[in-house]
Amino acid sequence: KLLVSGGIAGVISRSATAPLDRLKMLLQVNDGVKRMTMKEGLKIMAKEGTIKSFFKGNGTNVLKIAPETAIKLTMNDVYKRIIATDVGNITPPQRMAAGALAGATSQVIIYPLELVKTRLAVCPAGTYRGIVDCARKVLRQEGIRSFYRGLLPSMMGILPYAGVDITVFEMLKERLLDEYDGMPPPHSILGAGMLSSSIAQFSAYPLALVRTRLQAQGIGGQPLKYDGMSDVLRKTYGREGWRGLYKGSMTNLAKLAPAAGISWFVFEESKNMLGVDAR
Repeated sequence: KLLVSGGIAGVISRSATAPLDRLKMLLQVNDGVKRMTMKEGLKIMAKEGTIKSFFKGNGTNVLKIAPETAIKLTMNDVYKRIIATDVGNITPPQRMAAGALAGATSQVIIYPLELVKTRLAVCPAGTYRGIVDCARKVLRQEGIRSFYRGLLPSMMGILPYAGVDITVFEMLKERLLDEYDGMPPPHSILGAGMLSSSIAQFSAYPLALVRTRLQAQGIGGQPLKYDGMSDVLRKTYGREGWRGLYKGSMTNLAKLAPAAGISWFVFEESKNMLGVDAR
């Protein structure tokens, strides 16, 4: 039931915010000294001609996010039972450890789809014909290891992100359940999800940018721009300053806060419909 609820939550939330997700990645991979604006990013998407261009890569995103969200939220429950001596009185550090491990587990399992999603979102129209064509070309031209480019910064980013996001949300939810006798209003759950994800994203955003830049390089077997995570951080800071490490962060927040709020809300509602205890 948790797997199903998590899958539904992931699909609905990410599809609703797919254009902002693509815009964020276009801003992230722009590594010039002159910053790309949101307006310029939107113009690039609009020039591709149809409404579908705003949702480029969303098929992969849905294919990725459904199992990712399902695995993360289900494994969070599993890890809490392993880590906590008393699940009913679990401490914040134990919550954070369970959330971090759950996020890392889901990330490792679905990571190749993360790379395919990034390529479809940032590459010019016509580079790939779809999910299968992209995966086939990456495998043939760049080798199987390329599917795991950026995994280290991704793992380093997901540990604090998932840990903080899940911990803050669960603590807020428990308070709301107590305050409203187990029936908190929908807007309060939505707000709790938005707040928890906003706090979490600033703790991990530079590593998300590093991951995207590593994923977007070497297209078609071209020479790599970066040697690894530390090289991306060094070059980005050297050329673009600390603000360069947060390129696309406001777009990401505009996408992530509502997406996370919707995701948590749909997850909780789906659990209720399937008869899972809210606590």
